[in-house]
Parts: sequence; C-alpha cells; structure tokens
Amino acid sequence: MIAPLKELTDWARPGTAGPAVVLVIVLAGLTSCRGSDLSNYPSEERVFRELDDFRSSYWERPIPLQGAPPEEFSVLEASLDPATCGPCHALQYEDWQTTLHSGAYSPGLSGQLVNWEENWYNNVRECLICHAPLSEQSAQVPDKTGLLSPSPVYDASLRDHGLVCAACHVRGWQRYGPPKRDGSLAASPPGSPHGGVQRSPYFEDSRFCSGCHQFDFPAPNGKSLQNTYNEWAESRYAEQGVSCQGCHMPDRRHLWRGIHDSTMVHSGVTIEWLPPSRDALALRVTNTGTGHRFPTYVTPEIEVRIELLDGDGAVIEEAVAEATIRRQVESRGDGTWVEISDTRLAPDSALTVTAHYGGTGARQARGRVVVYPDAFYHRVFGGMLTAALSDTSRVLISEAHRRASESAFAIFDETVPLR
Repeated sequence: MIAPLKELTDWARPGTAGPAVVLVIVLAGLTSCRGSDLSNYPSEERVFRELDDFRSSYWERPIPLQGAPPEEFSVLEASLDPATCGPCHALQYEDWQTTLHSGAYSPGLSGQLVNWEENWYNNVRECLICHAPLSEQSAQVPDKTGLLSPSPVYDASLRDHGLVCAACHVRGWQRYGPPKRDGSLAASPPGSPHGGVQRSPYFEDSRFCSGCHQFDFPAPNGKSLQNTYNEWAESRYAEQGVSCQGCHMPDRRHLWRGIHDSTMVHSGVTIEWLPPSRDALALRVTNTGTGHRFPTYVTPEIEVRIELLDGDGAVIEEAVAEATIRRQVESRGDGTWVEISDTRLAPDSALTVTAHYGGTGARQARGRVVVYPDAFYHRVFGGMLTAALSDTSRVLISEAHRRASESAFAIFDETVPLR
C-alpha cells in the first residue's frame, strides 16, 4: 500500500487570497483508550485496544521534535539521516531506497508546495505529515504559543528523503521496532547501539499503515478518498489475519510494492479468456489476491481491451470492446469532491469485457490489460503546466508530468485465433 500524493485539479492563480490547490491529508480519528481501565475486557479485545492506544500516541503528527540526543550517542546514533541506518541495517536501507516511500517528497508534491511556503505554511505541514512526517523535516514548527516559526533544526536534505527510517522507528531518540522473529519482545542487552530497541506487535498490525492510507476527508459521495484500511478491514483478508505487512513487506522486506510494480499487480489479479460462444468471446479480470479494492486509490486506471483483427492483422476499429477500472473523482474548487464513477474491483469480484465478432470478418482477437499508475497525476500536472508557475515550480511539475507519462505497463497481452 502505497501513500501517494493528494494533488487536486485546481491551481492557484496569481492574486488569489489562498491556494486553490489543496493537498488534503487528514488522518482518520481512530478512538484511543489511553488512560482507561482495560482489565475488564476479554484478552483479544484488550490487546486490540492497547495496540490502538499505542498507535494513537505513536503517530502524533507531525512527529514531535526528537530533542537533544543522549550525550553518550555517537554522531551516527544521533543522526536521523537514513544513510546512517545502512551500516547495520543494510538490506532494509537498500530496499527502502527503491521505494515510493523514499521518494514521498516527490517533484509533483514539492512543485506545488514551493508556491505555498512563504504565505501558507500550515498547508505545507498538512502535506508533510505523510510525505515527510518528522518535525525536523519541516522548515517551520510551532513555538510555545502555538504559532509557526522557523525551525532551528530543519534539515532540507532530510525532508527531500521523504518517509525516512526514523519516521517509523524513532521517537525521542528511542528506537522502536517489531517483535523478534520468534515473536519475543525481549529487551535489548545493555550497551546495544543507540540504546537498543523497544519492540511492539503494533509494527505487524495493519493499523500501523492506516495513518497515511486511511483518511475520512475528503469523501466524494460519502466515500473516503483514501479508504484502503477500511477496504482491507471489510475483506476476508482481515478475517484470515493477512495484514498489510503480510503482502507489502514479505519476510519483513522494506519494499512496499504496489500499483507501480508490474509483478505485484499481476500477482493480485487473475486474467483469463472465457470459453467463446458462437460469435463472441470475453476476457475476465478478477481481483483474486488484492486485500482491498483494485486499485485502491483514485490515481490509477486499468484499461481492459479486446481488439478484433482481420486476416491481415489489422484492428477492426468498430469492433473494439473495452472498459476501464478506476475511481474517477473531481474537485469542484470549493473544497468539495464529487465521484463521477467507480468501477474498481472489490476483493474476489470481477470485470468481464465481451467482444462480438460475428459478421466482422475477424480472424484473431488480441486481449490487453494495461495499467496506468499515474493517470490522475498525468492529467493534473498537464493542466498545471498551462497555468502561471514560478520557474522552480515549472521545472518540478514538468518532471512529475514526465514521470507520470512513462509509468504505464501491460500485465496481459495475448492474441488468440477465432474459430
């Protein structure tokens, strides 16, 4: 499950009082039972509530400043730079470098935020709580009165690394992580690097991911824009105990593969030709292995297409059959969103496209399923490039548009003869 950008389709025009493009990242307010007496709850519910309490306090965002590091820490131990994790956690660091998490502060995001930094920094912080959540990654932080002021520990290079190791694993310079592989929560021995690690089963719980992959607003037509956690919670995968980490962090790998990875996408669906009838054939796509809707977010589109080919292999254009799997939404410019359509596949549901070839002279049929991971962004960034942008913003948005233009891939392309 990936935490993509939240770009909207409007763009700030010169002279407006505030930004017309708002990246809305509002976290779902899950109930916390901090300070309550849990002794009367059944053991399973008590554990659930204790984990939810841990989640509520652990994911306070923006993550509070770490403060001064312990005096005994080395320069390496007192750094939040992900590269300083690499010497001891080489595989995790190498994995992370290949992910969208490491690129969460992307050109598409930064190309918009650069226009807001001077006058609307509260909006910037709303975006950073998922894309660069450490307070050390924010140029302004609240002072004692609650007003934003320049941060004395701001690190622009750290911000540019996006969702860094410390965002998930460091609070007040204390390191946190999952249970040992044998399930134990044993404390680290004295003298361990960076004071050891405090272990919690919360790191293997899907709620750990929900802070950025589930939020209630905006909700076009009453459905959350980012509803991944709820989609999973309502599926058989939750009942079977298959967590987000089980699919997206197999063997604890820090990969988080999703809609941009062809192997991952292909593993989540089954694509098959159905037995042909006398004058028609059909291609079916079934969500057989995705623990949420396919796709879960509003940015991708999946095109399912059957082309009928004549004796020369040319496409018979009038006989093409196609459908698009996506959730199409629009921003009305006043802060409200409207859902235009939703053809996404819930777990275990299917889409079937049928082509009728009787009387067409077709000799073959070509079936294709193409994934456009950044279809929404491609349209949005293209629109932005027609507006008045600063030079810095234009360079960044142009790069984001280029990346969105080049991200498509096919997960099925097969030609079959017709009888």
